[in-house]
Amino acid sequence: MTVETAIGTARIVHQLALGVVCLDQVSGAPVRTPIRIGRQVPASHLRNRNPDPSWPCSDLEDSGTGRFKLRYGSSVPGLLVVRVDDPARRYVPRRFSVHLWPPAAVSATAQGPYVPVSSRLLRVWLSPGSAYVFPRGTTLVRGRVAERGIPVRWARITAIGPNGRVAGRAHADDRGEFLLVVTDPDQNPLQDTVDLDLVASAPGELNLVDTRDRCADLAIETVIRSSVPPTSQDLDNAILRGVSPPPRYVSSLVPLRLKKVPIGAELTLRNDVPFKPQV
Repeated sequence: MTVETAIGTARIVHQLALGVVCLDQVSGAPVRTPIRIGRQVPASHLRNRNPDPSWPCSDLEDSGTGRFKLRYGSSVPGLLVVRVDDPARRYVPRRFSVHLWPPAAVSATAQGPYVPVSSRLLRVWLSPGSAYVFPRGTTLVRGRVAERGIPVRWARITAIGPNGRVAGRAHADDRGEFLLVVTDPDQNPLQDTVDLDLVASAPGELNLVDTRDRCADLAIETVIRSSVPPTSQDLDNAILRGVSPPPRYVSSLVPLRLKKVPIGAELTLRNDVPFKPQV
């Protein structure tokens, strides 16, 4: 395909189907440590190309710090599942179901509204994993979510402050382990501790665990395709930020009550955060 520009005729060799930027939920900046991101593909497509059963994906192209891209091609479907993982466990994995715009809609010769690059961008916020390194002075709770002593995989945790407001959120990994940053202590400023209630949520029904692929039972979160032109909610919403729980998640009826959590220090819990959903 060729298009006319101010300096002459240009030939379009590649077209962007999807751009992805991974953001650190703590700092808000692009993720600077190595992570892996790809689109899930059928096992038959991976034979002879990717024999690793823990990563049934075709890698997206690295495009700089925390940025990746997917170009249109004959093998790229209109609906795909994007997987983000960090084998070093600095960040908790996530999966998203994404509808791509049809190639004709992003063509420079497209009839009607043109889909700009900003509407083909997926911004993903990643929660800190068990190996995340925090700066000194962070108010942090490290723990595990469990049901009758069994780790609850991929749980979400919400900390409620003394005045009933959300004081922080966290995502648990496949071992039920989490790191929760207290972003809003919501306590008397003269006190150096805060009381918190930790409430877990998780799938109401347990999925089968694939011992070869730790993310096989990770919830797939649906991303609504952006409008043209994009709105702020298309690119920054509760789903992408990890605030809204995935489908079929239910909250525990019993919180873990913490007394005198130290401000500016790390607290490692001796007891598990219970997950006791309503039957």
